[in-house]
Amino acid sequence: MKPVNYFLMVMAVATTMMSCNSVNYQKTKSGLLYKIISSNPKDSVAKIGDWLKVQFSNKINDSVLNTSYGKMPGYAQVAPVENISYDVPEIFPLLRKGDSAIIVLLIDSLMKKNANANLPPFMKKGDRLILTLKVLEVFKNDSLYQADRQVEMEKDRPRQMKEQEEQMAKMMKEQQTIKLKDELEMEKSGEAAKGIAAMEAYLKEKNITAQKTGKGTFVLIKEQGTGPMADSGKYVTVKYTGRTLEKDSVFDSGTYPLQLGTGAVISGWDEGLQLFRQGGKGTLYVPGFRAYGRNHPNFKPFQSMIFDVEMLNVSDTMPAQREQPMPQRRN
Repeated sequence: MKPVNYFLMVMAVATTMMSCNSVNYQKTKSGLLYKIISSNPKDSVAKIGDWLKVQFSNKINDSVLNTSYGKMPGYAQVAPVENISYDVPEIFPLLRKGDSAIIVLLIDSLMKKNANANLPPFMKKGDRLILTLKVLEVFKNDSLYQADRQVEMEKDRPRQMKEQEEQMAKMMKEQQTIKLKDELEMEKSGEAAKGIAAMEAYLKEKNITAQKTGKGTFVLIKEQGTGPMADSGKYVTVKYTGRTLEKDSVFDSGTYPLQLGTGAVISGWDEGLQLFRQGGKGTLYVPGFRAYGRNHPNFKPFQSMIFDVEMLNVSDTMPAQREQPMPQRRN
């Protein structure tokens, strides 16, 4: 059996949907229910290979799944009907520019026609998947479609960026909550005190004079730097070499841009890097509870770390791109 084509799953929703019981539906050969409201029946219908530009709404029963309204429109190419069975693209060759349509997929019928398909967990027997769409334009070739899509992407970019920022803020908040919970547990268990005592003993043995900052990171500043201070909230770019304290062996090195104080990296970095200015150089001595903690696939539980660092840049704005996903904060 051919797998289910979830065209609607990636499209959107927002308008109020009409009840199936109040609409006089037609059926395709495969049994798909649909209703087309034509604004200009004299126009020719879309042909095979044409691209439809649509706004659409999608829901399961009475629950909205997604929507393109207020977002970037969707695009879909018209394919030969004989290659489609009981799916939304089956009605594409019936549509004209300006047409509106309501399409209903009965989940029971969908399961019968695609016996080997794995349906999403939000679908079950007896459900109805309902899509409403409005055809904004019909493009006769790929170049016209691509050009229009590029324009719509640029128009939608500010909304996408805002949405990404909101999602990032939410993720950071969740990470901070987990981080605070972990810190309380390590303080109660004595792991924090144990890690600090072990690091102090190591530094004393090696005759290293490092200052303690935050909740347990030790910092040796070799060059303070003369540029802006790497305060919390600043965007910084750090050149680093990471070593395990136990064997003094290098496990990673590179250049990494990040925003300080957001919990995006290990606590030892968030704490220690704030003592440097742009151009500064030094070493972070990070007890295991301020590094990768108990559970990390590449390190022993609560393994202590050493990071030789150089503060290449301090800025109020985000760098153009990230180079390496290191050192990630533990989950």
